[in-house]
Amino acid sequence: MVSVKGQTVIPKEVREALGIESHSRLAWSIRDGSAVVRVMPEDPIAAAMGALKHLKLSTADLLKERRADKEKEEAQADIELKRWRTTS
Repeated sequence: MVSVKGQTVIPKEVREALGIESHSRLAWSIRDGSAVVRVMPEDPIAAAMGALKHLKLSTADLLKERRADKEKEEAQADIELKRWRTTS
């Protein structure tokens, strides 16, 4: 049952299964016409650590990729600047 304030009680079995304790943060969303509730980690940074390990990228790989992206961005900025100068 939902109270006048829109509150409800999470059954004990559900709280225990999901590790919901008092002061747990919950994220609510709608998916395919159903409510989805996720328990948010207390420390989201620590919980996300290692989430991208499956990509097998080292820091050196990421820096190399970022340098390549930056070079492309700078080249595009040069093209835009030249185009602007020719139309001004």
